Amino acid sequence: MNLNSFCKILLGTVAFLLLIILFTTVFVEPWVRKKIQTAFNEKNKNYIVVVDKVHLVLIRPGIELKNITIYSKRMHENLRELKVEIAFMKFSGIDLVNAIFSKKLNIRKIIVSDSRIIGAVRFPEEAELQLVSAFNMRIGSITFNKIYCFLKNASTFGAYSVKEGVLKLWNVEVKKKDTISPGIIKQFDFKAEELKKVSADNMHTYTVNGIVYSSSSNTLAIDKFTLQPNYTDYDFTSRYVFQKERIEASFSHIFVHGFSAIAYLNDKNLVSSYIEIGKLDMNIFRDKRKEFKRRNKPAFQEMIYNYPGLIQIDSIGLLTGNVCYTQHPDKANKPGSSSFNEIHAKIYKITNDAVYKTESAFLKLRADALFMGKSRMDIVLKAKIFDEQNTFSVNGTFSEMETNTLNSVLENNAFISVKAGKLDEMNFSFMANNSNATGKMTMLYHGLKIELINKRTDEPTAIKEKIMSIFANMKIIDSNPVPGKEVREGLIYYEREPERFLMNYCFKSIVSGIKSSLGEGSK
Repeated sequence: MNLNSFCKILLGTVAFLLLIILFTTVFVEPWVRKKIQTAFNEKNKNYIVVVDKVHLVLIRPGIELKNITIYSKRMHENLRELKVEIAFMKFSGIDLVNAIFSKKLNIRKIIVSDSRIIGAVRFPEEAELQLVSAFNMRIGSITFNKIYCFLKNASTFGAYSVKEGVLKLWNVEVKKKDTISPGIIKQFDFKAEELKKVSADNMHTYTVNGIVYSSSSNTLAIDKFTLQPNYTDYDFTSRYVFQKERIEASFSHIFVHGFSAIAYLNDKNLVSSYIEIGKLDMNIFRDKRKEFKRRNKPAFQEMIYNYPGLIQIDSIGLLTGNVCYTQHPDKANKPGSSSFNEIHAKIYKITNDAVYKTESAFLKLRADALFMGKSRMDIVLKAKIFDEQNTFSVNGTFSEMETNTLNSVLENNAFISVKAGKLDEMNFSFMANNSNATGKMTMLYHGLKIELINKRTDEPTAIKEKIMSIFANMKIIDSNPVPGKEVREGLIYYEREPERFLMNYCFKSIVSGIKSSLGEGSK
């Protein structure tokens, strides 16, 4: 072949390719764009899809869509307003032969970039319709880059938002007539700068910062999770008819190992080999001047057993934490507070696996903290899994502490002020079940002296309180052991209140032992 012939062939080939490109650009791409819009819009009565530009990739069959917009048809009627904007979508490696002749859609990769979803919708639990696949579909991977989402619930105060989200799905496969739901996802990775949820009643905001999940390692990492009430202490509690605890909490540096997000999404299964919480800060407030709603609460074991999915958590570790509990008692002029600082805790064997109905296993909690920032306390709680009486044991110790440290609690809750005395050591042990708690306590102390406070003036100067203080100090044994006598052992006995939860049960049981240690009739 001479040079002229080769040049003619080359020029002809180039011209033919240019003609194909021109024909594709001028006629085919606008036609495809129109077909895509028509396909979506004719079958959807609520939303309109607009595609600004379509580009076909010929060498390795694919399609690129630019500036896609989806919006409500009847926004002026305030019906489920929604607007979706996607800057770029790319479909690569499309199997055209199967798509045309076998109605099987095989796509190697899909990339969706810079998507913004804003509006008010009815959330999935309220949805009326389900999407059903019209053909067999298999996608190697789908990547969503730079997701921004802000959705309000059209019927409540609830809202959800995502900032700087990235989601990647692998091996997505849907059979014809399958319902398109999270169940089709077999493997995914996800990360986001922020996830936020506002509760349906607008009382709380839940925020997750710096979340990363990897399905290959089954690891979830979260920089910070916060539970923030949307109202201040008294403003919050005033919005409820009955007593309601206002809880403000922050959990930092959370790592969940051996966790399958797919198992949770599909079956609500909570499975993890180890959960680590770097830091916890929590403030709890209760206004006890409001009426208490008497309603039976399940034991903590029953809450685990009644969970709708499988729970199998080997252990949870808290590296450090601080908890402050404040309550405003009935007839008190101001609230009183107690605190636990420098908390370290670990919980072992949290499970509702039915295998332990026949095999013996125990849930166990070990924790230590500074009570009121002064006294080192150590607690061990142990409970047999699937015990019919929900039996558990508690063993604990408190180190030395000046007893007037308790005044911030006693003065506003019991209207008592400790004027002198020191706790040298306290050890207690009790068994508890659905009915009662019984056990023993050894509380070593000396030099105890108290005075009663007037509920109206918050002062101990009234004549009535002075007289009662004298009689109270006569009743209370001011030390243990009393010089020349053996150490007294207090008895723990408390009948469980079904309306109260675990912490109250344990606290009241310990208080019964303290009262017994101080002497008969020393309430």
